[in-house]
Amino acid sequence: IVIAFYYLLQVGEYTTKTKRRGQTWTQQCRVKDVTFFRRNDDGDLVIVPASASDDKIQRASAATLQISNQKNGHLGVCVHQEEIVGEYWACHVKALARRILHIRRHTPERNTLLCAYWDDMGRGNVTDSLVRVLLKFVVNYLAYPHRGIPLERIDTHSLRSGGACALAQAGYSDRDIQKMGRWAPNSQAFKEYIQ
Repeated sequence: IVIAFYYLLQVGEYTTKTKRRGQTWTQQCRVKDVTFFRRNDDGDLVIVPASASDDKIQRASAATLQISNQKNGHLGVCVHQEEIVGEYWACHVKALARRILHIRRHTPERNTLLCAYWDDMGRGNVTDSLVRVLLKFVVNYLAYPHRGIPLERIDTHSLRSGGACALAQAGYSDRDIQKMGRWAPNSQAFKEYIQ
């Protein structure tokens, strides 16, 4: 959820569908789509090899997520983000590192979807339905309905729109938000989120 929020991901990029209704442009992100970086002694970002130790992956300073394909037809777009220093659970770079390390413990296959997980029952994939239920649980727990935000308005797209809104509040330009969210150059759709 942290990764989807900060990387402005569409639900199909970070989950598998509970039910598939036909062909889609969007492809789920895979292990091989993630590149980690660390700062060297000069402060420059250098690539952390995919085969690096768990410790080096966990200490990454930044990460790039390549979006192979998306519904607007753009291929190979990269979104680069730097870590939130001092954060562990709320940092998207650390969240990506935890995701990659979990997957690496179970398979060396770099085509594995980022939504893959292993538990006592075996392998599974995070689905859109699971994210939807989790979001509604958290929103209800945080008493959003008592604050005037109806539970039925919260859905998987709330992560993408909430991330865009957070970037706007943090002072990012419309152009930067548009690029990070991979909205088409002439699209004004993202502006609905940041009003």
